[in-house]
Amino acid sequence: DCFAEAARARAAAADIIVVNTHLYGIHLAGDGILLAEPPNLWFVENNDYAPGQKTLVDSTYAIGGNPEHQPNGLVYAIDNWIYSAKSDIRYRRRNGAWEKDSTEYRGQWGITQDDWGRLFYNHNSATLLGDNVPPNTFPSNPNHGATHDNIGRPKAPNRVYTRRINPGVNRAYRQATLGDDGRLTTVTGACGPVVFRGDQFPASHYGNAFVMEPTGNVVMRVALSDEDGRVSGAAPYEGREFLSATDERFRPVNAYTGPDGALYVVDMYRGVIQHVTYLTDYLKRQIDQRGLEDPIDLGRIYRVRSAGNPLGAPPRLRTASTDELVQHLAHPNGWWRDTAQRLLVERGGADAVAALRDLLQAATGANTDRTRAHALWTLEGIGVLNVDDLRDTYATARTPKLRAAVLRVASELVEQAGDDERAALLDFVVSSDSDQREVVLQRIATLHSLRLVDAPRVDDELLRTAVKQDANAEFVDAIVGGLYGVEEAFQQRADAYRQSAPALYAAVEQARYSAQTRPMLAALALVGEAAERAERGRGLFNTHCAACHGRDGRGLPALAPTLRGSSWLLQDVETPVRIALDGLTGPIRVNGRLVAPPETQDVMPGLRATSELNDENLAALLTYARNAWTNRAPEVLPATVAAVRATTQAHEGDLYTSADLVAARDAGWTSLVPGADLAGWQQLGGSARYHVEDDVVIGTTVADSPNSFLATERHYGDFILEFEVLVDSLINSGVQIRSHSLPEYQNGRVHGYQVEIDPSDRAWSAGIYDESRRGWLFDLRGNPAARAAFDRDGWNHYRVEARGAHLRTWINGVLAADLIDDMTATGFIALQVHGVGSPELVGRQIRWRNIRIKEL
Repeated sequence: DCFAEAARARAAAADIIVVNTHLYGIHLAGDGILLAEPPNLWFVENNDYAPGQKTLVDSTYAIGGNPEHQPNGLVYAIDNWIYSAKSDIRYRRRNGAWEKDSTEYRGQWGITQDDWGRLFYNHNSATLLGDNVPPNTFPSNPNHGATHDNIGRPKAPNRVYTRRINPGVNRAYRQATLGDDGRLTTVTGACGPVVFRGDQFPASHYGNAFVMEPTGNVVMRVALSDEDGRVSGAAPYEGREFLSATDERFRPVNAYTGPDGALYVVDMYRGVIQHVTYLTDYLKRQIDQRGLEDPIDLGRIYRVRSAGNPLGAPPRLRTASTDELVQHLAHPNGWWRDTAQRLLVERGGADAVAALRDLLQAATGANTDRTRAHALWTLEGIGVLNVDDLRDTYATARTPKLRAAVLRVASELVEQAGDDERAALLDFVVSSDSDQREVVLQRIATLHSLRLVDAPRVDDELLRTAVKQDANAEFVDAIVGGLYGVEEAFQQRADAYRQSAPALYAAVEQARYSAQTRPMLAALALVGEAAERAERGRGLFNTHCAACHGRDGRGLPALAPTLRGSSWLLQDVETPVRIALDGLTGPIRVNGRLVAPPETQDVMPGLRATSELNDENLAALLTYARNAWTNRAPEVLPATVAAVRATTQAHEGDLYTSADLVAARDAGWTSLVPGADLAGWQQLGGSARYHVEDDVVIGTTVADSPNSFLATERHYGDFILEFEVLVDSLINSGVQIRSHSLPEYQNGRVHGYQVEIDPSDRAWSAGIYDESRRGWLFDLRGNPAARAAFDRDGWNHYRVEARGAHLRTWINGVLAADLIDDMTATGFIALQVHGVGSPELVGRQIRWRNIRIKEL
């Protein structure tokens, strides 16, 4: 209809765009359009193709940030929700009112769906990202860190082949950006993907993704395939792309499946595509020397068609009858199916129901299940879908995708259903047991939505599923993901399944532990001026950092690693300042894992030249990141930023490596490694042997001795302590901090906080034990990452921070214990050798080296 009314629509759009200079999306919706005009999302009524009444749908659609990192897209998916790229919010219009709901955070510029409503997107350095499951299949539990790879995973190689040299790229001076021939080697401006669902191309192209790469002047094709619901992609050409240009100003930025079955490509046609916030001095020179800034008004739209096939007939769906629209749900062109569904839902006519139910039952041909999925979701959108529809469709579905779609739509019905229908829904979902991966995942998610109907029955079904699927992490993630707020109750019910579903039990235990630490996080929350600084930093973080690290700090696939618990952010205050100012490159170990491309980008650009991030604002941003989510660390002061900025001025333009950062933070430490005579230390308790050899302290077990401690004569209060340890795998040990030996306390028995060294299968190394007082204060039963970080056969690096009542430990870079306890403020540090009871444990050794302290 927009094509048919091109002249009037163009005039109306021009009126709107004159006023709204930042327009990030238009979506046809019923009797008007959705209009994304940051920070707002508007609904504008269509008054005979002139703007009518303007209704505010969301005043926070896009808050803060520059145009590179604001929501956009507005794609109407098969589930009747409207999704955006660069956003974790979805919208739908129901009964005349706009609804807003949360979803997974996705992409940068452009978003598209396949036949089953799975979403695909990308960011500038990733050709194509996408989901193996439809939106909101995996419920999110902030107490559980999911390990599955079903959301936002790379679906294509990032190698690109251009027909011309590409000097006008922001970081073309870096060897990794351009090849020896001056051509772009990997994508750096990927955007505007479309899963092509038209019928004008050869059948081999249906369901392929076409990706825009304006920096390389190309349109890339990705051949997608699906195996058991897992989507993968490959480049179908060797050394070339689907469409490429020698014209430097050919800048394809978006693409669509047309109603005629062809591919439509939007060309911005500009010499420069880089936003000023991230403009390097190199590109500024390119722009000035080669006159790239002008012209700016020559954009165009290309239609790409297959020469051997006719174009499809023009649509006239606005005036189509209800029966015609229902028939179009079986059209070979996805544009027709999507548009017919949307119009039927918007009309909401009861006259479509009978025909839609006939389509559910009687559709025939190779694409039957695809057509029936549209009918299913259309009935849901109209508001007449019932349990009988679901049961009959599930029983006759030919594919697991339709069965999963039936279960997914069931979860959409729960909120609006009455008690009897909810009970019937639960009966149906329980009866839909399956071994098919896609069906199992969706069944778990739908069971969670029915918890309010009968929680014990839901939990029993989840546990039965876990017994069959416990070895599969994605099923465990799906189960624990829906347990937010009920972890402890579920764990009690799951106690009988410790042996039959150990992976699930461990994951629930970890989630319960995370839930129990939330009071501690609240107690450590910043107050006063520091809290005000962090709040100012929230918006700055969302503007400059969330694009890669996510607003939840968990990191985004193929972009950047998590910031939660990251030692680079939470430990030495100057380290994150350095990274923020001058950037980072190369592999880096985060939370014990080596992170490198393609899991993350190779380069994090520095923000030193960003005018908005002066000393005060950068301090606010980092203060927020160090205290958001599950992070807690001292605030960053503007004076600290100013000092680092001044002392690192010569580093501008030179990205840090992880080795650079380690070297930079090695100042200010005092070695605690004793000399051969152990001067400055005293032995307490038992008679284990201690000696120093090549700057390594060696403790050896002896027979008939209680616990022994080699203790510093000096006491320490607030400090950072680091050491490395190698322990015989048959004994355990520890390092005392803030400890004492007092005559009035059990005749001088050593007591106080102990940082555990535990090579046993229990693996509680770096947990905190209260020696000879209260026992375990912070074990690691709920921290599997820290338990896995300890190397039983090698040297292990410990870091211990004691800041007032806040005690925190890391093991090999992984945050282990995080505790608030104010019983003891100062005391000695001691190296423990346990007493042993078996003759075979006599003569076992534990070694410490590189013991150093930084007093605070």
